[in-house]
Amino acid sequence: MGLLGFLAMQSCSETLIDREVTDGGVTLTLKLASIEQMPFTKVVNCMTKGITSPVGICSKISFAVYSYEGDALTKKQENQDFGSEGFGCATFNLEEGTYRVIVIAHGGDSNPTMTNPSKITFSNKDGLKTTDTFLYSADVDITKDTRELNLDLKRVVAMFQIRLDDEDLPEGVKQLRFDYTGGSSTIDGMTGLGCVNSKQSETLDCQPGTMEYGVYTFIRSDSNTLKVKVSALDGSGAVLKEMELQDVPITCNYITRYTGKMFANEILTSAFSVTLNGEWAGTNDYTF
Repeated sequence: MGLLGFLAMQSCSETLIDREVTDGGVTLTLKLASIEQMPFTKVVNCMTKGITSPVGICSKISFAVYSYEGDALTKKQENQDFGSEGFGCATFNLEEGTYRVIVIAHGGDSNPTMTNPSKITFSNKDGLKTTDTFLYSADVDITKDTRELNLDLKRVVAMFQIRLDDEDLPEGVKQLRFDYTGGSSTIDGMTGLGCVNSKQSETLDCQPGTMEYGVYTFIRSDSNTLKVKVSALDGSGAVLKEMELQDVPITCNYITRYTGKMFANEILTSAFSVTLNGEWAGTNDYTF
């Protein structure tokens, strides 16, 4: 069975054996060339400190190289933190052959678990959390002539955002909690799609004068809408006000923005309008 056939058989529930590929005679260097509409303006030089200006897009990058050996899928992985030496550039010693190369850049505080390329999960100090995430995934034939690959990473998340038209947040509102379903917190690194039907939740601290707040999700092949509940919390976590939005449309690399007044009266009302965005490819705007 070839590598592609083996990977295609992996389901989201299976766990792959995690052991390193035996070092060989080919040195392959992977360099980030661009991240979704934000090309690096400086040449990446692995002999220096690497990328110095990713414009705050990502805080971590994980490089993984997979190969099929016998009945096991083996993996080499290198994780990097923004600001570290060689950030955005990784080197692997490999035997000649065909490999699956998966590179993930994201804004989380922990490295993803990439044992199974078809089920890549993220954990953060506050639990599961989806951040702005970018992916490169391809099969690569490594030969003696292969020395360097320049990688273009594409955004693989959608954002849901609310823009509050209220004059200001009420004094007692300290946080906004988003509870949402319809997306995924786990990505299939082979396809770039979400592969778990997740119940996602994220709590954001409110900042004075800030009226836009957003959360991320991976889009599943069987769902392109979210159900979202937004809760305003006081300093102790008690709910002061809630609103629910049904059938929120989402598109990869777009911001779906709902605009409206959440605190206009004491009764729970939803009068939002909608938009989709990209530095991001675009913003789709709606009103609530």
